Amino acid sequence: MNLPIRNFAIIAHVDHGKSTLADRFLEITGVVQAGQHEDQFLDRNPISRERGITIKLAPVRMKYQLDKEYILNLIDTPGHVDFSYEVDRTLACVEGVILLVDAFQGVQAQTIANAYKAIEKNLVIIPAINKIDLEKAQIKKTQAQLIDILGVSKDSIHYVSAKTGQAVKELLMSVIREIPPPAFADKLFSGSFQGLIFDSYYDPHRGVIIFVRVFLGQIKADQKAKLANLKTVFEIDEVGYFTPDLTRSDVLNPGEIGYLVTNLKDIHQVAVGDTVIGEKDDSTLALAGYRKVKPMVFASIFPTDPVNFQSLKKALEKLSLNDAALNYQGIYSQALGAGFRVGFLGLLHADVVRERLEREFNLSIVLTPPKIDYQDTPNRGVKKEPWVKVTILTPELYLGRIMQLMQNYRSQFLTMDNKNQIILSYEMPMSELISDFFDNLKTVSCGYASLDWEVIGYRKVKADELRILINGQPVAEFSEIVVEEKAYERANFLVNRLKDLIPRQQFEVRIQGDYRGKIIASAKIAPFRKNVLVKSGKVLGTGDISRKKKLLERQKEGKKRLKLIGRVEVPKEAFLKLFKKEE
Repeated sequence: MNLPIRNFAIIAHVDHGKSTLADRFLEITGVVQAGQHEDQFLDRNPISRERGITIKLAPVRMKYQLDKEYILNLIDTPGHVDFSYEVDRTLACVEGVILLVDAFQGVQAQTIANAYKAIEKNLVIIPAINKIDLEKAQIKKTQAQLIDILGVSKDSIHYVSAKTGQAVKELLMSVIREIPPPAFADKLFSGSFQGLIFDSYYDPHRGVIIFVRVFLGQIKADQKAKLANLKTVFEIDEVGYFTPDLTRSDVLNPGEIGYLVTNLKDIHQVAVGDTVIGEKDDSTLALAGYRKVKPMVFASIFPTDPVNFQSLKKALEKLSLNDAALNYQGIYSQALGAGFRVGFLGLLHADVVRERLEREFNLSIVLTPPKIDYQDTPNRGVKKEPWVKVTILTPELYLGRIMQLMQNYRSQFLTMDNKNQIILSYEMPMSELISDFFDNLKTVSCGYASLDWEVIGYRKVKADELRILINGQPVAEFSEIVVEEKAYERANFLVNRLKDLIPRQQFEVRIQGDYRGKIIASAKIAPFRKNVLVKSGKVLGTGDISRKKKLLERQKEGKKRLKLIGRVEVPKEAFLKLFKKEE
């Protein structure tokens, strides 16, 4: 007899305690022992742990005895907007969610975005306020915000501390009582099945491992399967559950969440949101909602030392095996040599990839400032640029400052909802969003405003390439498409920023901004000469030769962090600081 199932996810804004709550659930159900596991147990990536954010969803199967024994399939979701499609596909796999809100930070923009996604899918929502043990917890204020957004009573809200475990067991019991079991459709003909792919990763020994929620039929090993949209055909080598490690089983039944071992050698042959069906099944069994995830932000990556090009290529190949959203292609720059143009889901995705390349593969790289793709039009000087809809949550105190800020970023006002927190909706170009907008939003709101966004399409704009020249040589990695009205402002920012970041050389360095054949910004770095073997005006020509060697070696090590643009040495940090928009 099959045990009753509850499929649910935890959704929340970044750093509201999803992974910590998952830890307590794992302890209550006996999957792990309290005090004998790492915090954020389901976050296997060290970068995710260090930053305190979930950057990859994680499923786990638990068993819990209440009035009878239940199977609880939990999916811990990412909280950052870059990975919103993972959240969307996760919600298609479950019947209910815990909507978790930090008692101090309150409802945030992504809280609302995720809540609306759950409502659209007609899921049961269990609201919970976390971190009630904090001295500065604002429980009543957060409670009022949840009541406004969800239209629930205050008695239906759970009040927990994921850190201490307070009231977490009662929350888990509500999952069993309030979230319905999976609905089962009529049986299909023998060998037919239907499952939604909500994630995957590459194993070097077993090929692509698919994460799947079964909707119809039974999935077993040694069956032939195919993907309804991509048409990829493969034989299922193994099926099983997440405990959270892969645990083999004989079969995956309707309503269950588990994995399939495919032996496919390319993760791009599998797509999140696709439907796995029997080899002979008709593609009309494809589940709704599938779309191909497209990168929206692009940057170029170069090794600081050209001899490391092949190492960088192999590292990107390995990363892409477990990150289907990561796209890259080889490029050559006259200034920086051979490298790759890489597509990312957003700025966080780009920064995580950069850090993984440096830490996991011990590479020294240059990551150029992020850019978006403009579409060409038949008209000269006219492009199409992607636009986004942004949702901003802010306390009323900062409303005026934020509305004034929005005027500087070519945005268009849509709506304002004024309740316990003000919810603003705007449309704006994505190029403005990935500039210094988020930093300035946090500044004018003293860190209290939060942001969520989604792409809504392309619109025409007067724009052309702003070329950055260093000693007369154009540097494509600093150049970018700029709208006409912001050309002078952007040119002056880049030129003066580079003047601050590029060290003095043994010759004069000229930095210029060229827009439509006209120099619209210019700066110079005065020449300066330094000999490491000269100290206090005296040449170190005598004495221990090893001392001179050490000085020269130290200089050599420093030059490893430099990139030659013509004859100009540019530190790696110049690219990174432009990328991060640091001041």
